[in-house]
Amino acid sequence: MTQAGRGVIYILTNPFIPGIVKIGRTARRVAERVREISRPTGVPADYEVIYDQVVSDAHAAEKELHSLLRPHRVNPQKEFFRLSVREAIHIVQDVAARYPVNEAQESVEIDALPALEDRMRRWLRRDLVSAKFAQFSDLCLIKWVIQPDFRKLAAYENIFDLGVFSDGDCDHDELFCPSDNSPEENFRRFLELDPYSMIMTGLNILTQEASDYVAHLWEERKIEPPLRLEWNVVDTVYDMMGPETEWRDTLAKHGMGNRSSDVEPSIVPGLD
Repeated sequence: MTQAGRGVIYILTNPFIPGIVKIGRTARRVAERVREISRPTGVPADYEVIYDQVVSDAHAAEKELHSLLRPHRVNPQKEFFRLSVREAIHIVQDVAARYPVNEAQESVEIDALPALEDRMRRWLRRDLVSAKFAQFSDLCLIKWVIQPDFRKLAAYENIFDLGVFSDGDCDHDELFCPSDNSPEENFRRFLELDPYSMIMTGLNILTQEASDYVAHLWEERKIEPPLRLEWNVVDTVYDMMGPETEWRDTLAKHGMGNRSSDVEPSIVPGLD
């Protein structure tokens, strides 16, 4: 989390330390912190995340929490408290409410259209004018805009919840978990989505022709559609100034010499 002061207040328990909760803060993802403190050999079992909440000022929220919980503290130098899980969650929620996160200001948004065009330009629907990846503290979205008639200013936004690709538990192995994955990591995972998953979940950014092709490959031929489109240039049309011998020499100097035009176009696997 890069916003100044923002972080996560967490409550952890350990099955071998009954009746005790650990309450702290982290500017990183909670799963990383849990793995870190569970690593020492003196810890009999891994810690478990009972509750976590994003706050706007984690340092201030933690300080207030530890002050309120001083009577329950097991060791003045450590973040362990003799407290029931229910009581701990209630107190953390009350304090965290005083440090709300402005999601509208603190969300991360990435322009997805250039990367999508690089990967699958010929498959993208022709009326697609914008595509953005947005990550909030508890949500990952794809927002795309279509303009069906380029002669009219009317455009329509679609908002798609990427949570459809997870089971809702959001452990560190799940796709698009905002609490465990950075926006950059989740965006990379989005770009690696296979096209069949896109069309089957309603991520409607491909043309109908491409969708039919993808479905045909997988359902009829049992062939995985390619993640990235490829092509072979079999001919070149020149539109150059000056005598042909001169511009051909100039192009050759820049590594654009004669292109062979006798290459047969290859058939896309599965459609021969």
